[in-house]
Amino acid sequence: MIKRLIFATGFGVGFVVGSASGRKSYEALKQNAVKTWQDPKVQEKVSEGTDWVKSEVPVVGGKLADSAKKAADTVGTKASDASSSVKDKVSGSSAGADSSSGTSTTGTSTTGYADLQDAKPVTPESPMDPAEPHPAPGDTQN
Repeated sequence: MIKRLIFATGFGVGFVVGSASGRKSYEALKQNAVKTWQDPKVQEKVSEGTDWVKSEVPVVGGKLADSAKKAADTVGTKASDASSSVKDKVSGSSAGADSSSGTSTTGTSTTGYADLQDAKPVTPESPMDPAEPHPAPGDTQN
């Protein structure tokens, strides 16, 4: 929607500035805008608005500063929590005992990344022999 508005505005400005009849319309519009801006009633309202803004700046500035401090504290806390969570996952601190088999894991977990440090890549120099079957873990038959 914004792109359409920008396109329409650009098209209108291009038409007004580019065409001869548009140029006359532009000049008339410009004269009316200048006349309105120089009107004493408009200037009085502009002055009142400027004075009001100057009086409110310290109040609004203080509120903005307080809000910015709160936001910074919240972001810092969230970032610290996320950082420690990531460090725990990467360092493998989620390792523990496997309650189903009674064995314990050695610094690795299924969700951690510590086991990737010791992983060796599969290379074409060491192909697997598809004719030789590999027994399943716990299978005692040959």
